[in-house]
Amino acid sequence: MGLLTVLKAKAREMMIPLIYRYPPTGLQPDRLGVYLSEIMARASSKAAVAEIGCSLGGTTVLAFKALRRSGWKGEYICYDTFGGFVPEQFDADVKIGSPRRIGTMFQESSQQLVRKILNYHGCLEVQLVQGDITKVAKADLRDKYMAVLLDIDLSEPTYDALKIFWPRMEKGGIILVDDCPADSVWKARVGYARFCKEMKLKEVYRSGLGVLVKA
Repeated sequence: MGLLTVLKAKAREMMIPLIYRYPPTGLQPDRLGVYLSEIMARASSKAAVAEIGCSLGGTTVLAFKALRRSGWKGEYICYDTFGGFVPEQFDADVKIGSPRRIGTMFQESSQQLVRKILNYHGCLEVQLVQGDITKVAKADLRDKYMAVLLDIDLSEPTYDALKIFWPRMEKGGIILVDDCPADSVWKARVGYARFCKEMKLKEVYRSGLGVLVKA
């Protein structure tokens, strides 16, 4: 990491109360609404909630605080590289149409920055797991999840993450895959559709989210 990048990261951390006074969610408003509605409908569950790709943690703040206020006592876990895309995974999507220019997005995030943003907003209990989700250790997974927000943007890790988390969804649990509009520059929809086809599941889309509910 270059000196300029380090200095910029330090400056952002120092200015959290100013820059991140409000939770910096990256979800489109309608998708955020769907996510919050679905997790609150399942707030009686004791199973975990996972975000895969949490960016700066803004969606996490809103979702976690809403759940805690409802009395939910489960674990909220965020899985992220905290450093941008895995190069070979992004390159695979460039081959199927993603523009090269978007490959540098999220590189200035860090686990330390996200942790401080979460703590600033009172979300100390949220757990952060750093790494490539396709290589996540079993020790970092839970037996049951009631909701998963899968926001990796890319086709291959979306497909692989669905293979990892779908068997761990409790009955009635939901997975929401972000960035699934047909005309999106992101290729998460490709991974979602591939998984649905292999598992003989119906593709369902709401506000640009791919939806899977465990029967």
